[in-house]
Amino acid sequence: MYPIHSSRPERRAAVEQKTRYSLYKLELREDFVSKCGYCDTPDYYSGGRRGFHIDHFAPKSKFDALKNEYSNLVYCCPICNIGKSDDWPTERSDVSYVDGVGYVDPCHPDYHNHLARGRDGVILPLTPLGAYIHKKLKFSLRRRQICWLMERMEQQLIELAKIADKSEGESQEVKALCELTIRYFEYAGILKRE
Repeated sequence: MYPIHSSRPERRAAVEQKTRYSLYKLELREDFVSKCGYCDTPDYYSGGRRGFHIDHFAPKSKFDALKNEYSNLVYCCPICNIGKSDDWPTERSDVSYVDGVGYVDPCHPDYHNHLARGRDGVILPLTPLGAYIHKKLKFSLRRRQICWLMERMEQQLIELAKIADKSEGESQEVKALCELTIRYFEYAGILKRE
């Protein structure tokens, strides 16, 4: 099994107070490594920064005082944001789950105790709370697995290209692999453009 996040998101501690939560999007994108805080899908699969949402971990509809609180914001994909919506298990903003119902802040180290990825990229619930999150945020959608597998494949292609670059007396097969890798990244680059 693998952790759900390839690199755990971490919100910066000090951020200048802004008048609207939408103005934090650049900082959030950086802190969440351009990936959904909940499912770890890169933002370029949803149109980049413009296509990604800002979730209020404790919903703004229930906790208006936290509307512009940076520590309450999560950079996320549209599917996770719509799935979570205004769902919250308690009347308190600081109690995010009760008896296996609710959510764990994806920046909290405990998030990884509830969800993981299988070797095939499928997101797996590890606890009853993880199962609740898995269902609400639609983690069973195949696109989550495909995006993860494509990202892993790209990392492996980069490593193969490095190995091929160091090899002496390149064969036709190695040259063909390198050319194919270059073409792949040209096509993938179209998807990743803002």
